Amino acid sequence: MGLTCHVVLIETSGNQAFIFETTKRRENVGASELIDGLRQWVCDALTTEFSGFNLDWRIVNGQPAQLLVNAAGSVKIVVRDRERGKALVSRVTARALRAAPGLDVCGVVGECFDWAGVHEEEGQLPISMLARRCRDAHESLPLVKSGRPGATSRFLRIPIVDECAASGLPAYDVVFDGDGPRSRQPRSRPSQAKRAAQDAGFTRLARYAHISKDALEKVADHLEEVPDWVAVIHADGNSLGQLITDLGNRPEGAPADGQLSAGSAVDDTDRKTPSDRYADALGPFSVAVQECTVAAFTKALEHCERVLPPGHDVAGAMPVLPLVLGGDDLTVICAGSIALAFTEAYLTAFEEETRNKEVLGGGLTACAGVAVVKPHFPFSAAYGLAEELTSEAKKTVKRYSLGDEQAEGSQTSKPSGRPRPRASAVSFHVQYDSGGSDPEHLRERMRVPAGAADLAAEPDAKKRPKLRALLYAQPYIVTRGLREPWTSGRHWDDLVRRTAALIDTVDEPDSAQESGERKLPTNQMHDLREALFSGRDVADGRFRQLLRHYHDYHDRGLALFAADGSAPDGLTAGPPDGPTVDPETASLFWRISARGLDSGQPCDIAEPPVTGLLDAMNAVRLMGDLPDRHNQEVKAGRTREASRQETRGIPA
Repeated sequence: MGLTCHVVLIETSGNQAFIFETTKRRENVGASELIDGLRQWVCDALTTEFSGFNLDWRIVNGQPAQLLVNAAGSVKIVVRDRERGKALVSRVTARALRAAPGLDVCGVVGECFDWAGVHEEEGQLPISMLARRCRDAHESLPLVKSGRPGATSRFLRIPIVDECAASGLPAYDVVFDGDGPRSRQPRSRPSQAKRAAQDAGFTRLARYAHISKDALEKVADHLEEVPDWVAVIHADGNSLGQLITDLGNRPEGAPADGQLSAGSAVDDTDRKTPSDRYADALGPFSVAVQECTVAAFTKALEHCERVLPPGHDVAGAMPVLPLVLGGDDLTVICAGSIALAFTEAYLTAFEEETRNKEVLGGGLTACAGVAVVKPHFPFSAAYGLAEELTSEAKKTVKRYSLGDEQAEGSQTSKPSGRPRPRASAVSFHVQYDSGGSDPEHLRERMRVPAGAADLAAEPDAKKRPKLRALLYAQPYIVTRGLREPWTSGRHWDDLVRRTAALIDTVDEPDSAQESGERKLPTNQMHDLREALFSGRDVADGRFRQLLRHYHDYHDRGLALFAADGSAPDGLTAGPPDGPTVDPETASLFWRISARGLDSGQPCDIAEPPVTGLLDAMNAVRLMGDLPDRHNQEVKAGRTREASRQETRGIPA
């Protein structure tokens, strides 16, 4: 064995729980700053443990340590000596205990490996041993965490003490917050640490938002008390872990489809080892992802400035409070009025920004979850919901991420790794009541009995329970230009058109849109919404009545919610783009049938019936003025077309 090393991984865990365990927005910002402090703690520990350490140190040049990645909440280091790696972990975790009580920081020192080695697995491309040991470290870290007491065990309630006014943890001291008789408040150690870090946090986050520190503080206070609805948004890159593992997998000078082999891992003067290439690529890759996340956030804010309804800004600033902007992770709190508009703009901008970074291999995609709640709803539960919604979107886009070798009829047997998801998507939920926010329970409430046609089309009685109709069509695909069978009816453009139809008004000269008569009367739409929860047959019956009642149903936008309910196999292609709707057989529900992956194996997938009505009704006030803009553009287009016809002498 030649040059031997160990990977040291140090991470914060439970970040969102640490941020959102307090009900104070300013303390949320302070918690974010403490998590970001891990980067400085690691740098200080490295310079203390390794005299003369600097960022140019390289293992291959004989130095005892090399910093691979130093991001907010996650750090990777390579060391020659295992014991000094343990010392690094001890220094950082001890610093965290003092500086950020309540924050769980854990580290692991990986097994010894040969720097020049290559790891091979059957059916997969070979990777460097450094990449393999980094992956092993990530897999072993949860086991290390499970074998030690959690952060909450540090705050015992015996002897009995008062409860923290912000977090519910045992109080450590009393602070003065605001004026009046309730200004004297008991606070825990974590709460005090977050309060102390909030100024630095506002200063750092304000740079991302391109506003002053004072303006961002006003946004935080506004989001704590003022809006009717507040959204917690979490976004995460798709399959980034696999992409990172494959970094440096192609030898220098090899063709784009060249594969690494065990024989190619020769450390000589003309060629770097696979671990060299991996280490050289990992840092720039992480920096590029971070830059793209920040740039996409900035673009999303600029988009919100254009679409925010009048009077919803906070002294000219967008009501968006960033809390996590690290790597490919994004967590923000924002006013509900722009929750979906911001999320779509962010995901779209993230795709665009990553396409412009050569080091990111042609672009990345991401998924997001949006939980819309009241301002005083427990934000730890709201974040948990947003995280689960993100997972829901990720599962869908991964299900339909087929590689060329998995396409039907393909003869390819050459291993190429797992295909990367080609779509960005968003799932959302509006929490109307203060009941349980468990994602599984909430989604179960959105399943109703299937229609008679579905049951008749399924001869296997064991499969019929799976036909229960879903009252949502999520996730919605935001990737522009991606139109495939599995995206039918659930593209972002579909959602915008449906929400626009719900607020569209009858054309009335010289009248404000708000005072105009709705093309789809609100009371009728709410009746239709109630019918959804009675099952597919009841909802379709009510829908067909509306289609027969309104002969101009297409102009009114009802056709945007319709699908062909007469298909003999119960599978429909989704809502039509044209006026091809039969009022006698139309349905609010459609089913998606497409080729995808089940347990990693390509197969034909038939999803349960879904509908887009409830999603549109929930999204109406979460999109800024996008629905209004859509309606205005449609009407302006009609006016221009009528003018052209009049010029040509064509009767209207």
